[in-house]
Amino acid sequence: MPQPTGFDPKVLEPLRKRLDEHPVYGLRDLDALRHFMEHHVYSVWDFMSLIKYLQGHLAPVRQPWTPSGDAAVRRFINELVLEEESDAVPGPGGVDRHMSHFELYCEAMEELGADPERPRRFVAMASERGIDAALAAGIAPEPAARFMRSTFDFIASGKPHVVAAALALGREHVIPGMFRSFLREMGVGSGAAPQFHFYLNRHIHLDEDFHGPMSLRMLDLLCAGDPTRLAEARAAAGTALEARIEFWDGVHARLREAA
Repeated sequence: MPQPTGFDPKVLEPLRKRLDEHPVYGLRDLDALRHFMEHHVYSVWDFMSLIKYLQGHLAPVRQPWTPSGDAAVRRFINELVLEEESDAVPGPGGVDRHMSHFELYCEAMEELGADPERPRRFVAMASERGIDAALAAGIAPEPAARFMRSTFDFIASGKPHVVAAALALGREHVIPGMFRSFLREMGVGSGAAPQFHFYLNRHIHLDEDFHGPMSLRMLDLLCAGDPTRLAEARAAAGTALEARIEFWDGVHARLREAA
């Protein structure tokens, strides 16, 4: 697969290193994991809005339909929607069920005794009254609310290359490293939190083996070698990583308060 020529992800290595080594991954017991999930669930949810924005640009619904752009990138964004919105999840008796990763995560929260009702209420309010009203309602913990504001700021820019940078370099390229850090540092095994471990391993497999490389191809397509777009993409990627670090800082502080 040809690699993107316009954007070098290595410029973000210092920020990625800070993410990979963040102390938030050292969750030592179920109580800490419950508190963590009650924050992290919001970033699981807002991920879909980045994806849907890009799908609307790269593979739009229109009548009559016409082919456009890079077919491999169209396939990538459609497969990303398929997997995030309706993934196959092992069910009872070995029969797969289908659900979004947000719904899967909420089930994992219920499995561990965390509270999924607040994020569900937040999502319902965002659907009925808009994201600004939901963010102002005080339902989401403040570290999660700040992170979501950064996500929707990217979307509000109306610039597909900016959103693609936030997705590719703020999510797809860093998630495998982050989630491996969880599996390595976390003191809660798969026997105690099977669905959470399934979620982590599923993302490591998808993002590292396919989503990461293709997300860079998508970013390259949208930047099209334009110096202004490349500069905006670099800035957006850095902002996305800094927002994630700030998010983890806030979650870690809350965990220490609750300990």
